[in-house]
Amino acid sequence: MDIESYITWIVKYYLPAMIANASPLLVKGDKVIDKGRVFIDGKPILGSHKTWEGFAIGVINSYLTGSAIGIAFRDPCIQVLSVVAGVSSMLGDLVGAFIKRRLGLKPGKPLPIVDQLNFALMTTLSYLLLGIVDVISRPDYVLSTLALIFILHVATNNIAYMLGVKETRW
Repeated sequence: MDIESYITWIVKYYLPAMIANASPLLVKGDKVIDKGRVFIDGKPILGSHKTWEGFAIGVINSYLTGSAIGIAFRDPCIQVLSVVAGVSSMLGDLVGAFIKRRLGLKPGKPLPIVDQLNFALMTTLSYLLLGIVDVISRPDYVLSTLALIFILHVATNNIAYMLGVKETRW
């Protein structure tokens, strides 16, 4: 694996998704996505922490990140790709919240693996389905990226906890 090509690959294809995933912490939204509704099991669909403002800031920050990357690499396609990364990242986060509510976990409570990789897995799936990134031909890149994201996610969440941005330490 050529390390320079790998780092470029991460920056182009996953940095916007990582920024999207971290961005909802920047806003305290009040427009709850599930509007307080419950699922057939009587539990909240997503929970009170999943807001439209958080979703939007994730997509916007992903786009802004992708725009900067597109300029740096002289590749305007990265801007469009960053919107896909932002939306899929936020959808992955919602899938994770849905799973956590089914398990009876309250918003903010940790669910290892799901919390760290939901956004990256959904981004990878989106890329695969849209044929944007040939993840099949680069399983070494994909698996290495998922491992790196897991480590970075745990580290940044612990830092956010120490700074008082997050209520739960992992």
